[in-house]
Amino acid sequence: MAQTEGSKKKQRAGLILSSLLRDIAEEKTEVNDSVDDPKMISKAEKLARLIWKKGLGWTEQQLVNNELTDIAHPPDRVYVGMLLDRLEGRVAAVEPGKKERRTVADRVGDQSKKRINSVSKDVTE
Repeated sequence: MAQTEGSKKKQRAGLILSSLLRDIAEEKTEVNDSVDDPKMISKAEKLARLIWKKGLGWTEQQLVNNELTDIAHPPDRVYVGMLLDRLEGRVAAVEPGKKERRTVADRVGDQSKKRINSVSKDVTE
């Protein structure tokens, strides 16, 4: 199936956007969370550290009724799964609602089945 002009433009726009996001991710505009030794870090590193923080869980102190109270945030399963997938080299999951791209072998197999079925249908008629 040939791509339409609109889908080609959309694909090109997606590639440009991805390239720009990668460039921006490398910009060192963020500060790490260290109080003792603050350093400038990239947006990508800041995001990676946030994912680790949410995956491991953390405790923070908040002022409640003029008293410091420890509030525990348990590990978030979504981030734990994301970290494990990345560490094991698995591809990120497809977003819900989006069609999963099938492999060429699967698509060729489906086409072959359709052709065989149409030929056998013609023979039986």
